[in-house]
Amino acid sequence: MENQFTVGALFKHILRNAWWIIVLGIVGGAAMFILTNKVATTTYEASRQMYIAKNNTDAKDPNSRVMADSWLLNSYAQLAKDDAVVNAAVADLKADGIKIKSAALTDAVRVSPKKDTLLMTIRATANTNKKAVKYVNAYAKAFKTVAPEKLSAMPQPVLFSAPKKAVAVTTPGGSSKKALVFGAAAGLLIGIVLAFFTGIYKNLKATA
Repeated sequence: MENQFTVGALFKHILRNAWWIIVLGIVGGAAMFILTNKVATTTYEASRQMYIAKNNTDAKDPNSRVMADSWLLNSYAQLAKDDAVVNAAVADLKADGIKIKSAALTDAVRVSPKKDTLLMTIRATANTNKKAVKYVNAYAKAFKTVAPEKLSAMPQPVLFSAPKKAVAVTTPGGSSKKALVFGAAAGLLIGIVLAFFTGIYKNLKATA
C-alpha cells in the first residue's frame, strides 16, 4: 500500500519533535548570548584636570578676562597635540619603562576644555590600569612644561592631583538582547528544518 506523506502528517511529526526544536532554540540563544559577552572588550581610562588662566587680580574687568581665558582653552587643547608635547610625554614614559610611539600616544589621549570653566581635562585610554595612569600623568606633565614654551602668552597650567587608578570601561561586542533573540530564532529554524527532513526520511524508509 502506498504511504503518502501529507502536510498534515508532516505537521504532526514536527509537533512530536517540538521538545528538541525548543531545546535547539534555547541552546542557540544561550550560545549567541555567551559569545556576545565574551567578545566584549575592557579598556581603562584615567583623567587629570588642570586650571589655565591668567592672574586677574589687577584686571580692570575681571569678568572679561575670565571669558577671554575660557575662549582660549580650545586653542590650548589644540596645542596639546603638538609634536613637542607628544614627544616629551613619550620620552618621559620611556624613562619610566613604558615604550609607546608618538602616534599611538596621540590616539590614546584626548584633551578637552570643560564647558563654562577654566579647566581642561586630559583623558588617556589603555589596555591596562597602570598604562592609562602613566599615560595621563606623563602627558599632563609634558603639557605643563612644553605648552607655555611654545606659546609665550599662555599662562602656566596648574595641575590637579595625579590619579592613581583608572576607570574600567567595558564595551560589549554587540547587543546581548538582539544576540539572544537571533540565536533562539536560528536554533528554532534549524530544529524545524531537521524535523522536516527527518520526517521525509522516515516516510521514504517506510515506503521503500
